[in-house]
Amino acid sequence: MNIRGPRGIGNEYFRELKNFFADYKDHQAIKLAEELTQKGFSYDAPPNFILNLGPLPNLEPVNGYSDYLLKRAGGYENLETFRKELVKLAAESKFIDFFQKKRPYLDEILKSSAKDFEAMKIITWLQEFFGSRGDRYHLIFAPAFFRGGGAATIEVKDVGKVIYQIIREKGVSIKEPVFGGKTELEQLSLHEWGHSFVNPALEQHRSQVDALKDLYIPVMDKMKKIAYSGPKTFFIEQVLRAAVLIAVEDLYGKAEAHKNLAYEQSIGFYLTEFTMEQLRYYRQNREKYPSFNDFIPYLLDSYEQNAKDLLLLICESVLALNSK
Repeated sequence: MNIRGPRGIGNEYFRELKNFFADYKDHQAIKLAEELTQKGFSYDAPPNFILNLGPLPNLEPVNGYSDYLLKRAGGYENLETFRKELVKLAAESKFIDFFQKKRPYLDEILKSSAKDFEAMKIITWLQEFFGSRGDRYHLIFAPAFFRGGGAATIEVKDVGKVIYQIIREKGVSIKEPVFGGKTELEQLSLHEWGHSFVNPALEQHRSQVDALKDLYIPVMDKMKKIAYSGPKTFFIEQVLRAAVLIAVEDLYGKAEAHKNLAYEQSIGFYLTEFTMEQLRYYRQNREKYPSFNDFIPYLLDSYEQNAKDLLLLICESVLALNSK
């Protein structure tokens, strides 16, 4: 809560939920949650875990646990023990009753937050640009989960690839939960749903990505502070953020894209402009690269071949900051 909690007392739903669970601070589910958090089972891992489960009251592990989840939690037993304790906590606290009473309130927030959101505009751009598709796309508003967004791609039996985007509350309201406006939500969707295209493509070339560690080292400390530790995570974010900027340029104009580019560079993504140039080359040569997966080897080779020049970019950035 100190790192990712609201800036203040939090919105009214968060406070009500917090009060509801106040008598259960010593419950085993809470203790296990803290233990797992301290071991690094945080950020995307808990929502990914929950999305693999069926509904209350049983939270059955209907989709199983991926190798990624097992690694993050330290094994199957840890996940199963946690799941069973969550089931007990829900039953003992009668959480379903609390949730059902709040449904009308939450439905109104959902309706107002998703108003005018153009899902198909975002999905169409992503599928056309990356040359592949998901089977289902979901948007989840999480009013007691703070700040920004998160994503998970789950292989669901008899359905296929289901892509979830979790919209976290902005963390500044003390009244009803606030999730941002239409444009902000759509741009966030480009990023979070975009993970389902970029992550697996780069994962297939893990050794080549790891070999680019010299390009990661200059911003390593910055990246670790925002939970992007290691070359793989950095390059996933770097490539995705560059692709999103191209989408923003297409859908919202060059001025918006230029503003966003300045932000990306300010937080350490110094390869953004170079990456955008490569992605434009990809888009201009789709006969040669029918999908993003086909283009990845070329992109990674481009980073490697231009490494010396690219490292100068970070030096120029430091000099510019020092001169201000």
